[in-house]
Amino acid sequence: MPTGNIKNYNGAFSTENSVENAKMGKVMNKKERIIDISKRTGLTLAFPVFIFVVMLILTLANGITYYASLNTLKQVVTDASLTTIIALAIYLQFKNGRFDFSGGATMIISAIIAGNITLKSGGSPILFMVLAIVFGIMFSLITAFSYIFSKVPIIICTIAITLVYESLTYLLFDAEGLNVISSSGMVIFGRSPYIFIPLFLVLALFLFFTYFTSEGRRAKLLSGNQKVAVSIGIKENKNVIVTYIICGVILGCGALIYGSQQIINPQSNLSTSSILFSYIVPVFIGMFIGSASVDVIGVAIAAIGMEFLNYGLDCLGVGAGGYQQIIFGAFMLAFYAFSARAGSIKNLWSRIFSAHKKKETTDVH
Repeated sequence: MPTGNIKNYNGAFSTENSVENAKMGKVMNKKERIIDISKRTGLTLAFPVFIFVVMLILTLANGITYYASLNTLKQVVTDASLTTIIALAIYLQFKNGRFDFSGGATMIISAIIAGNITLKSGGSPILFMVLAIVFGIMFSLITAFSYIFSKVPIIICTIAITLVYESLTYLLFDAEGLNVISSSGMVIFGRSPYIFIPLFLVLALFLFFTYFTSEGRRAKLLSGNQKVAVSIGIKENKNVIVTYIICGVILGCGALIYGSQQIINPQSNLSTSSILFSYIVPVFIGMFIGSASVDVIGVAIAAIGMEFLNYGLDCLGVGAGGYQQIIFGAFMLAFYAFSARAGSIKNLWSRIFSAHKKKETTDVH
């Protein structure tokens, strides 16, 4: 065979090998992506599934059979809507390095003003939603400008703002607060399926702001070290204003649902902060779960898991009072201890798996 033909044959063979290797690489990459997505999905859903299974066992052991039903799932998802919204409002400030105490007061005063104006205007639920968001943004901007111009630490500033907003609940509408329970039209956003409208609005807004805007992407820098972030050119004041506008929309949606579900009384002595931070648990759990997917998904999944726990405790008759607080405290301590050791557990599991795989390879040879 001529030498030229041999070279051509070898070249063609080499090209065929390259094509085959490329195809194999694509197949492997696709397989790896599927495995990675499956692992992340499993890790994300593990928390609510675990809580559900534990509470199911406990309820069945006590002769309670209605916990495992579609009604339970519907109630849990409905209750998780408000929890998710308020948790995202808290988390948004955390992401930007701020610990804001005024969110609860902003939500309550927005609900009272928007709800009472709507009642006097005919009780339109759409008007209630629009006004709640408008007042949520307005009061959030007041907080933002107070922080910017006062130049005091955010905690001190927002505590002072909270006291001011709480005092307004006694001065407005003859200190009657808000009660729209008797108005069937105004409470639709506090029930399924309409409760998911403000929820999806908040989720979409949070995702867009966090991942598709420059201010959202800069949050990590500000949360890490504000002085360094400002020194490299990030404008903190602009970030404060934009973040509080987004937070105002979120708190407005929270005010809409909260005002549709609760009779709101005048508040004092930072009681609105306790309302706000009663929803803080899904924030910390969601930050851990979100490391396997996206933070907003982590918070939403954590909220669902906590509502499974709440509903289970209600079924067992310990959904309120001291027993609930003890159970919640013990649960959070155990979860934080686990999350703090998660890296070490993962490394240990990787070493065990690598040693097992190496032994299998040695046995084959």
